[in-house]
Amino acid sequence: MEKALWKVTKVLHLRVAWSGWKIRVWRDTSADAGERSTARADAEAMRYLSMLLYPLCIAGAIYSLVYEPHKSWYSWALHSIVNGVYAFGFLFMLPQLFVNYRLRSVAALPWRAFMYKAFNTFIDDIFAFIITMPTAHRVACFRDDLVFLVYLYQRWLYPVDKTRTDTGGSMDENPEEFEPLKEAAKKKDD
Repeated sequence: MEKALWKVTKVLHLRVAWSGWKIRVWRDTSADAGERSTARADAEAMRYLSMLLYPLCIAGAIYSLVYEPHKSWYSWALHSIVNGVYAFGFLFMLPQLFVNYRLRSVAALPWRAFMYKAFNTFIDDIFAFIITMPTAHRVACFRDDLVFLVYLYQRWLYPVDKTRTDTGGSMDENPEEFEPLKEAAKKKDD
C-alpha cells in the first residue's frame, strides 16, 4: 500500500503533509527545467503522432469495410476497434523515442524503466511464438521489438545526462521525502 501511495503522489505531483490529525494535500506545480522540456517534447510528439495515426485508423476501418468480408456490422466494428488499440499501443510507445531525440539525452527514460520495457518485450516475443494468436497481435509484439532496438540505439548514441534528475528512483533513494506517507501507512495498519 505504501508503494502504491508513493506512485500516486509522483504521477499526480501531489505533496502530503501531516499536522496533528489533519492531512494537507496540495499539487506541486514547481517543475524544474528538465521536466518542463520533457513535457513539451512529449506533447509535441503526441500531437504529430495523433495527426498521423487518427487518419490511418479511419482509413484502415474504411478499407476493411469495403474490401474485407465481415459477418456483421458488429464484426467490422470490433475488428476496427482492435486494430485501433494496436495502433494506439504503438502511438504511446513512440513519444519516448521523440523525447530522447529532442533532448539528445536518455535521462527521460531511467534505466529501471528501460529494463522493465526490455523484459516485457522479450516475454511478449516468447508468447508470440508459443501461443496461437491473431497475426495482428504477433505483428504488434514484433513492432515493440523494433521500438526497443531504437531505444537501445539511442542509449548508445546519447550520453546519460548526469545533471538531470532521475525520476525513476525508488523510495529507498530519498527516504526523507516519503516519511509522511510511511507514517500514514503505519497509522492505517494500526
